[in-house]
Amino acid sequence: MALQRAISAIEDDHTSYIMQLPDEDIKQLISKTDEDGRSLLHAAVSSGKEDIVRHLLSKGASPNTSDDEGWTPLMSAVSASREALIQLLLEHGADVHATNSSGQTSLHYAASKARTDKICRLLLAKGASATAKDSTGSAPLHRACSAGRIAAVKALVGIGRTPVEIRDGQGATPLYVAASTDQQQICLYLMSKGANVEAEDKQGETPLSVAATKGLRQLLVDVATGKRSADELMEDA
Repeated sequence: MALQRAISAIEDDHTSYIMQLPDEDIKQLISKTDEDGRSLLHAAVSSGKEDIVRHLLSKGASPNTSDDEGWTPLMSAVSASREALIQLLLEHGADVHATNSSGQTSLHYAASKARTDKICRLLLAKGASATAKDSTGSAPLHRACSAGRIAAVKALVGIGRTPVEIRDGQGATPLYVAASTDQQQICLYLMSKGANVEAEDKQGETPLSVAATKGLRQLLVDVATGKRSADELMEDA
């Protein structure tokens, strides 16, 4: 009951209620979770309350408590692109390698949901694995390609050193994913880094065969055969 009252106070923006709780009460509350496994810190991060997050961490709240779906406060902060909270959680030991029930890490969410590549770069600087695979076998690079996040793609390849031919659970490469979702600029970037348009997945399909449009398919052929330059096309876009 006390935990739910505290969570409601956070969600209803009653910051003073949390801040004025005696240390003894806070220390008891931060170790509890609700029926979904969510802690007080989860609620504060989800609500974007930086002052409360800072307060709870200073009182000993664990940044690595996971809810029933395996979500950590860091994953929530990353998914919402809350950079200040991400930095704060990392400073207090948030685990960049933690995975949820889908096998995804915070970097998977940074690659697919974060509004800027800064979050990918921050997680990579803290040692996040750019080659970690989720339950479908997808690496963060596959997720970034699917979401059309070219800045994240560049960070994962350039800083994270993700191999451009990394395969998901179905044998698909990042170029395959980008081609099938009509991400032209990502296709060009990956090809400029050596991605192969003829790399087959487990069904024998290639980036060329699954290209979303005829125009993209022709573009891939032109670049692969040297008729056109991926670097020049990226500059022209």
